[in-house]
Amino acid sequence: MTATSSHTPVTTEFEPPGPGYWERDISHTTAAPTRLYRRLTSTVMPDAYREVFANFGGPIDTLDIRWVHGAMYHRIVPLVAPDSERPPPPAPVMRVLLRLHPAFRRREKAARRMWAERPDQEEVAEWYRSERQSWIDRNRELQAVDLGGLDDPALADHLTTLEANLFAGWRRHHVLHGSDVGPIGDLLVHARDWGLSTDEVLSMLHGASPATTAAVTTGRRIADALLAADVDPSTVSELEQLRRVPEAAAELDAYLDHAGWHVATSYDIEAATIGELPSVVCALIRNQARPAEGETADTDSGAAGTIEQLRVRVPAADRPLFDELVRRARTAYGLRDDNGPLTAEWPMGLVRRAALEIGRRLHASGRLEIERHVFELDLPEMAELLRGATTPTTAEIVARAAERRAEALLDPPATLGPAEPEPPLSVFPRGIRRTMDVVLTAMSLLEVDPAAGGGPLDGLGIGDRVHRGRARIVADQDRIGEVFATMVPGDVLVAPWTAPTFNPLFSVAGAVVVREGGPLSHAAVMSRELGIPAVIGCRGAMDAIRDGDLVEVDPVAGRVNVLPSG
Repeated sequence: MTATSSHTPVTTEFEPPGPGYWERDISHTTAAPTRLYRRLTSTVMPDAYREVFANFGGPIDTLDIRWVHGAMYHRIVPLVAPDSERPPPPAPVMRVLLRLHPAFRRREKAARRMWAERPDQEEVAEWYRSERQSWIDRNRELQAVDLGGLDDPALADHLTTLEANLFAGWRRHHVLHGSDVGPIGDLLVHARDWGLSTDEVLSMLHGASPATTAAVTTGRRIADALLAADVDPSTVSELEQLRRVPEAAAELDAYLDHAGWHVATSYDIEAATIGELPSVVCALIRNQARPAEGETADTDSGAAGTIEQLRVRVPAADRPLFDELVRRARTAYGLRDDNGPLTAEWPMGLVRRAALEIGRRLHASGRLEIERHVFELDLPEMAELLRGATTPTTAEIVARAAERRAEALLDPPATLGPAEPEPPLSVFPRGIRRTMDVVLTAMSLLEVDPAAGGGPLDGLGIGDRVHRGRARIVADQDRIGEVFATMVPGDVLVAPWTAPTFNPLFSVAGAVVVREGGPLSHAAVMSRELGIPAVIGCRGAMDAIRDGDLVEVDPVAGRVNVLPSG
């Protein structure tokens, strides 16, 4: 595998990072992320998913994360003999082993307890009851620290505190995936038996995620305050215009106090935060000068009608179960986008805030060639340099930056290692079988089916109306501010993938096209909630569409057409 930069050509072979079958993960990362991000994901995520699978009674140890030349790979690790290269035994033998092996007997017991007692429902309730506010309070407490008033050793100590908050938040975010995705997967599994399609099930969840549209709601409140003061929101191009209107300024300050230090362009420490992207905030407000095209006024009542229409297709004896599963799934659906900003994006933004201050100090003292090189350091290294350490040297840090630039140019393979056959669900005991069915069903909806046919600009359509507009390409985080500063209502956002970090940016788009994702991916959820036409899993989007192209997004056909200019 070869990549050529403007400097020295780099030739790199991609080898499996361990035994088993590894799939590239591009939904959680940009190309060649920082050392901090690699350590965070490879330590926290396996630990978190080990807890999830143990709680749900899955026959899986964890989801392992490894990095190969700047590319993220994951592997599902078996509960027993995780490093064995031998193929699984025949189904009849496996069926017996799964019922006799002590580890699987414990998991079967956990699975039966999970589906009988549903502790995940209490976890969701506890989030809204108290945990959510505790994360807000903790993040605000850390945000209130005056970094400029700290000497270098005190700033190093504060960074250590921020690191603990970040790692705890990331772990909690991924543990909560069991409780936010699990109930949705459970509904989908039952709905399949009732003859309901995935699209029909997901339509029942519409309007159940207030956090998804929170940025839009904020933008509308600010726009309304401007209108009340006879200021046209569509003319807003800088935040100082808002500050001349007291009511609008108060709304803006409240928004930035809560979300200003949320990373907004990726999950990494290099990502710009919402507060660092005033052009995005202005665009958010401009786009609320009028209701979005196709916007519905009452999503809850619309979803209620859909639920009732589908309910009559369920056997009468199963309707109480249908009601309960829908209730659980709608509650869990809201948790998905509600916890990420508080447990992941805000803690990372606070780490970034401290790193920017550290970068200024280390550059001023001659220990960094440029301030941005602070992101080539992991957090313990930043702290030690503040305390007087002399390594890594300036030259070593410059070399790290060059290595990451070279890694970003590589073309990593989609998989590493030999494919591993999945055992049929029928071999598992009843409790584990239900868990695995839910897990596999939910995971299949997070990404597009790689075996799906169609052309390079085909994908999963979201919505029922065709939209034409100018394509605005967001290929990397450095262009986010530039793109959204010049984006106008009706433009089409085209990106490799999106995550909750993108939530404030969605309301500016007239349509969305993403290369990655499936029916339950972030881009699909956002498009449904905001009523934005989208094509998800459009594999050729980043190659066949250029910035400024006139494109037609046809969600009904699941296709994007590049139209002649002029």
